[in-house]
Amino acid sequence: MRRLISVGLAVALLLAAVPVALGLLQGLSRSRGEAASSTLTCSVKASCTGDEVAVVRMSGQANGHAQTAETHPKIYDWTVCCSGATGTSCSGNFDTVLWLSAADNAHAAEASQTGYATQVCLSAASGTVDCEYVTDSSCGTGYVCLATIFGTTNAHVADCDGTNDYGTKVCCAAGAAPPVGGIAEIPSLAGTSDEEARAPADGSGWSSGGYAAAAGGLAAAAIVAVGGWYARRRWLR
Repeated sequence: MRRLISVGLAVALLLAAVPVALGLLQGLSRSRGEAASSTLTCSVKASCTGDEVAVVRMSGQANGHAQTAETHPKIYDWTVCCSGATGTSCSGNFDTVLWLSAADNAHAAEASQTGYATQVCLSAASGTVDCEYVTDSSCGTGYVCLATIFGTTNAHVADCDGTNDYGTKVCCAAGAAPPVGGIAEIPSLAGTSDEEARAPADGSGWSSGGYAAAAGGLAAAAIVAVGGWYARRRWLR
């Protein structure tokens, strides 16, 4: 009877560890620097509301030159306005949106390019800000389009409304900080759908199917381990 109680207790402890292990896996499944849950929304319009941040100005919605939002006097009428961020500071929690050839009447370049001295940034009071450039595709999950540009450097700018846009989208996200000590995404387990398997690459972590498969695998491993232990005890008696 005592052996049966011990076996039952061991099984209960191992199964109780399954949700804890899954929680750790979920925390590790996001890559460092990735916005965990973006709160950013952006649009190009004539003026920003009180709760929006003016990021950069454009001479037009298509085939335009750029101007920093802080430049005075204002010479361009179209502005990239974002809510979910707190400013355009290039310090603290921020990322570079674009480099400009000047403060106004400027061409634009991607953050990786050199040669331009005017930096346009997006910042938040806390969490993570991340900007990337997507060519001929939609922004990734959690990212929003701020503008489109003609090329990697010396580029004209346009909005993201689908009419006369350029091929490269400037995509940014701002949200909660990823878990401390995060590592590269853990790939989805076999048996998930194609859409679920792509989820980590889109910045969304493991899919529900992947976690369900992991739960089943851990539970099965716990039962096999306890069964093997009990069989050895019986054999050695």
